[in-house]
Amino acid sequence: MRAASSALGRAGRYAPMFSGSGAGATIPLGAFTGAADLPEDALSSPAAIIDAFSRRRTSTVLIVDDVDCLDEASLHVVVHLVATTRLPAILGAQDLTTSPGPIRRLYDSGDLSEWPLAPLSDGEAAELVRAELQGDLTPTTLTDVLTAGRGNPLHLREVIRGSVLRGRLVETEHGWDLRGTPVPTPRLAQLVGERFEGLDQASLDAATLLAIARELPAHAIGDAERRALARADVIEPSPGGWVGLSHPLDAEYLRSRCSTALWHEFVGEVVAILRKEATTGRPRSRRQAELLALDHDLPVDVDALLGLAEHALGAFDERLALRAATAVIATDRTRAHAHRIAGMAASVLGMEEDALASAADEHFATARDCARSDPERTAVALAHAEHLALRRHDGEGALAVLRTAEGSVDDPECLAHLQSASVRWSMVAGMGGGPISAPDGVSSPESVVGLITAGVSGVIAGPLQDAVAFLPRLRDVPDDLVAMVPGGSTLIDLTASMALSYTGDVLATRARLEQQIAAAQQDAPEDLGVWEYALGFLELLSADAVRAYELGRSAAAHLAWRDSTGLHAPALALTAAAATATDRPVEARKLVESIPEPATADPKVVMLSSWSEAWQLKEDRRPAAAAERLMTTAQWLLDDAQHTFFGGMTAHCAARLGHQVDEAADVLRTARSRAGGGLLRLLTRHADAMSTSDVETLDAVAADARELGVVTTAADTWAWMARSTERTGGTDLTSRRYQTASDALRADVPGMALWSTGPPRPATLTERERQVADLAARRYTSKEIAELNGVSVNTVTNQLASAFRKLGVSSRAELREVWGTDG
Repeated sequence: MRAASSALGRAGRYAPMFSGSGAGATIPLGAFTGAADLPEDALSSPAAIIDAFSRRRTSTVLIVDDVDCLDEASLHVVVHLVATTRLPAILGAQDLTTSPGPIRRLYDSGDLSEWPLAPLSDGEAAELVRAELQGDLTPTTLTDVLTAGRGNPLHLREVIRGSVLRGRLVETEHGWDLRGTPVPTPRLAQLVGERFEGLDQASLDAATLLAIARELPAHAIGDAERRALARADVIEPSPGGWVGLSHPLDAEYLRSRCSTALWHEFVGEVVAILRKEATTGRPRSRRQAELLALDHDLPVDVDALLGLAEHALGAFDERLALRAATAVIATDRTRAHAHRIAGMAASVLGMEEDALASAADEHFATARDCARSDPERTAVALAHAEHLALRRHDGEGALAVLRTAEGSVDDPECLAHLQSASVRWSMVAGMGGGPISAPDGVSSPESVVGLITAGVSGVIAGPLQDAVAFLPRLRDVPDDLVAMVPGGSTLIDLTASMALSYTGDVLATRARLEQQIAAAQQDAPEDLGVWEYALGFLELLSADAVRAYELGRSAAAHLAWRDSTGLHAPALALTAAAATATDRPVEARKLVESIPEPATADPKVVMLSSWSEAWQLKEDRRPAAAAERLMTTAQWLLDDAQHTFFGGMTAHCAARLGHQVDEAADVLRTARSRAGGGLLRLLTRHADAMSTSDVETLDAVAADARELGVVTTAADTWAWMARSTERTGGTDLTSRRYQTASDALRADVPGMALWSTGPPRPATLTERERQVADLAARRYTSKEIAELNGVSVNTVTNQLASAFRKLGVSSRAELREVWGTDG
């Protein structure tokens, strides 16, 4: 409404805005009180206001919001101005069917037209929120704010402003971050509160209990109160016979109407109800009870509070995990489990605050000293190793912690967990490793980690079939166990996506990763950077370097905020490689310099950095040096780091350059024998055919690569074949056919990073020229082509002539040989 008033004002119209309100509904002409542009005596009667507007009817548009909250006199004025004076007006109401009778009659008589306003889409709401804050929000915060606003522009603005005023929405280096729940401004709280008018005190008290608990069993609320709240659309059912508030902003209104003492009394009631209900198999009720007790200084159940801390850690709420674990430590400093959780939470938060990073080290040291059993020592060592490897980028330090723990435990299952973790961090540190055996059973978070590690090992070192065999077991792990492993669900899904990509089906992998990104944006923002990195990596090596750059930048930003998988440094390396491939050398250099020194040993960082350096050598017209750089890295990845697939993919880039092809073929054959999978089989066929200049096989490989979505390989292969055919005395038309196939792919994906070097190509066909040439190759006549495209035969003739000239052909017969009759 305000936007409409401002727009009309800029257009030279007088467009005053008035609004009904719950408080003003009892004041005659209350909606017009304070109007600066009305004569002094206008508020003396409805007739005076009507007269004042009638004198300006040709230049005035009346804007009235919340007409359902107008006092009787104001409503009379509005109806008379619209129906009798015919004053142009814009009236706002929550719902036409619940508007006052006089407004509905205006609609029935045709004096008003309904203009329903649909809620903003998530994309539109996100843009509004960013504009309001003049900056980005962290992904989780954006999700929480959009949920609170429900697509209502007014609610979104007031939630943003209220949350900033209350200190809940704070600006951080990762964007605006929400600390707690969104809160509305007093103005919005008043509007929300109008929904509760007419409810008796007992019903309001019941709603307040729900506001505190989030949800309660239906039987905990009296039947009369529950029905009254349902009629007012205040509550909605939850699974299992429970009920909750229908709108998240209702909680803040209900809180505002309670004194501190009364609210505290209600909290005590809710804690008692939830603790009692927790015995019926609803663990989240027990967690909510302990969270309320923690927030309001009520007696806590230490074991339940520790469970809350562990769950919060798995749900990426590290601040709550640290707070709950610290509260447990305050009651008993010898609890190794609490120190371990506090260390893990401080480790993640330490990405933002150096003091917390140091606190993490202290918690892990105390946890190690307090551990009394082999399972406790193992859990502490695994967590400490993850802290060192992911946050400190210290793979060697992680190995040292694990090997020390191996010397202090005797339990075979614990030893197996420690040994599998040692192999995992050896791989991350680029120090080799070996095959990881999966645990026989899965009954603890440590065994879940062991099973995930075995699966990840399969998609790093191979054999791929072993990783695929692990996937059903990973999917069968109970959700409550997976939830106790920070990032566990993401690692399982990532393993499945990597396994799919190594089959060679890039198109299917891309579709899956795009689905994961969409799902993360909606439900798991903390995972967004992982999926953006995975898709960016896929795009760089198989399709579109421009898209890889965009995805890499976004992934690096999101992983700087939340990184449970250690992919922040690789995301920086990915963005640097894509920046190099898209002619952004200065940015690429800055990105490389921002990678922490210990992380430069990560094989993913090594591979991408080598790719970037080789690309620059190739651009400097030093292809032999570029190939040597790639092959040195490929051999290291294969033999030392045991990243089999990465080694094969790096060697493939050298083969596409056409240098050190025999060496690349050797690496690829070794990689294929160790790891298997359709991707390495395709790349090995390519290198072997390149080594022997087997044009027929290369043509088949390029066609297969195109079908699978590995378009960079297809385009490079056909471009190399075009030049090779020219050198070996092949027909000119054959050479042009290969080059045309390469150019067609490049036209479809102009952002491809191609390793094939050659002279600059002449201007490629336009989209229309490609369509016409394709139809002509399929033996359509010029007249038929003209009819299909809705143009004249003359136009088709000119387009074909231009296509012939660019393709270097002089007849349709030559066109069919160059283009191929299958298009």
